[in-house]
Amino acid sequence: GKSRENETPGAAERSFPRTMTSLSVVDRSIEATMATMIPPLPTPATWQAKRSARVDVPFPELPSDADTELPSWRTGLHSDWRLRLGPTEFQIHKVLTGHGPRASAFLCSAFTTGQQLAGQAFSPSEDCDSKVLNRVNETDLSHILPEQVWPFFSQALDFIYSEDLVLNEENAVPLLRCADALQIRSLFLRCVESINDILTVPTAPRILSDSVSLLGGPLADQIIKAASDVIAEHFDQYEVEDLRRLPPSTLAQILRRDDISIMHENEIFDFVVEMASSLISSGRGDEAQQLWQGIRFGALSNNYVVRAAQVDMIPRMTLIWSKVLNRNGNHALQALMQEQCLSEGRPIPAPPNPRKPFKDMVCAVMYSVDTDARNDQDVERNITAATLVAEEIEFLGGKAILENIFARPPSVRDSTESGIIMEQVDVAFVLAPWTPSEKRIARLINFVDQGGGAVLLSFIGGLSKGVWRDLEYEPLITGKVGDDTPYEDVYLSSPTFASLDVGTVGTKRSQDTLSCPRILCGVDSINGRRRIKSTLVEGAKVLAKWSDGQPLVVQHPEKNVFSISQRVSRIFELDDDRGHDDTLQLVLNVMVQAGKEAKRLRSLRRLSVARQGNNDATLTGGVNVSL
Repeated sequence: GKSRENETPGAAERSFPRTMTSLSVVDRSIEATMATMIPPLPTPATWQAKRSARVDVPFPELPSDADTELPSWRTGLHSDWRLRLGPTEFQIHKVLTGHGPRASAFLCSAFTTGQQLAGQAFSPSEDCDSKVLNRVNETDLSHILPEQVWPFFSQALDFIYSEDLVLNEENAVPLLRCADALQIRSLFLRCVESINDILTVPTAPRILSDSVSLLGGPLADQIIKAASDVIAEHFDQYEVEDLRRLPPSTLAQILRRDDISIMHENEIFDFVVEMASSLISSGRGDEAQQLWQGIRFGALSNNYVVRAAQVDMIPRMTLIWSKVLNRNGNHALQALMQEQCLSEGRPIPAPPNPRKPFKDMVCAVMYSVDTDARNDQDVERNITAATLVAEEIEFLGGKAILENIFARPPSVRDSTESGIIMEQVDVAFVLAPWTPSEKRIARLINFVDQGGGAVLLSFIGGLSKGVWRDLEYEPLITGKVGDDTPYEDVYLSSPTFASLDVGTVGTKRSQDTLSCPRILCGVDSINGRRRIKSTLVEGAKVLAKWSDGQPLVVQHPEKNVFSISQRVSRIFELDDDRGHDDTLQLVLNVMVQAGKEAKRLRSLRRLSVARQGNNDATLTGGVNVSL
């Protein structure tokens, strides 16, 4: 209660510091309180430490974890539909089989229809027992999929559920039938793509037989054609057992094709004899009749015509008409033959047109003769033989190019010397009684080095000396004997060859076989009059022999070169004593073999080059179908 006026100035001054001190204490108290209420901003180190901290708590293991796996038709867990296939039931899930990229449009429609039926079954106005309800939730595929497909149906379900699928020649067509019937687009396309990939020589018979029995419409037509093309193109690589699974009607259609891969019609006869015998022994003689109709009897060799006449299922008039019409374009005779067959109830024989063993093959027929030697009969003989070989190649489906490769004098030599483009040729047939030009020999050597085939009539000629012989491109070397050596009549040796004693070397170089080699197919007789001595290059194979043990056909051990030891005149000559033989057929057979080998070797070369250049091979043909 004292007045401030009675206070001394000193007292007032002394009281001011105490007031300021009291305020500072209050401020510090407030700051401390605020510090506890607002946290400080985090530093980078503090922020990083908190970010690295994670919560990692495992889900407790439960006994029912095994039941939470993906649904499977194999377990049937939570399944809501049933498929029946004969005695087997499959518990499936509608959401997986009726929807999604691998769904079945057929089953999706069945599910919808089943739900409508289920709604009707649960109607209060109708009575339904458990069996009716079970049938409502079930689809029976027993009458939709043939029994041949049933063993493969589980693989189709595996594909729908998990996309797991391994296709091969056994399941590709059955699963394609499943995909087509159940309208599974993804499986359909997968099977078609796989058939294109696996359709090869070994798999074609199984794919063809399955397609005939399981498929229909354009889908079957395309696959049957693709598989039949493979079998026809490689028919000579099959044994009878390989094609036994084919339906006789389908096999008969293949046997009637012009482009079937054979050397001679005799091969078709041998095949049918064995196949028909198997059918007859199993009580299917009527089906065997279809196979006999695929033989072109007029093209059989004389020995085989005699064999055919001993077969009861072959009408004698069929053999007569076939021989009359063989290589005969008389349409009036053909019409008369067909009319007679129909009136007598006999099947019409196979068409008289020839097979095409030289199909897609380019052949060079090269002869070396001095056309200025007008009075030399060898000129006419070699030109006649070369022309006859070229015409026969054209008749049998190939392309033949004739060329004279004789070494002309510089004064008359063609400055261009274009000649045949050997890169386009598969096999060359060479007649060289006179020495060819060095340029032609060099081109022939390069042609062989690139895999081309060469067939030489190696009696005594211009290629028996020089660089061709020095580099051992000629597998068979023939030489003259003394002028006082008598000529000897020789003929084709039996298929079981004896050893060949080669000159003074005494080395046995022969190919002993128990059956007739394919190059002798259609060759009934080979005759000759000879007085020569032959030697072979190391490792050469003797494919056929003369009756005196000398080699008739020789194959080079490393190159695609064949030699035939026979006079050129025997290709066309009609001798009063020996008659006409089958030298021309032998030449054609060897050319076919050399040409096919050339295509195989060049195909391997192209494939090797493509792989080195990382180029994908272009696929041709195949199957082109849609769902």
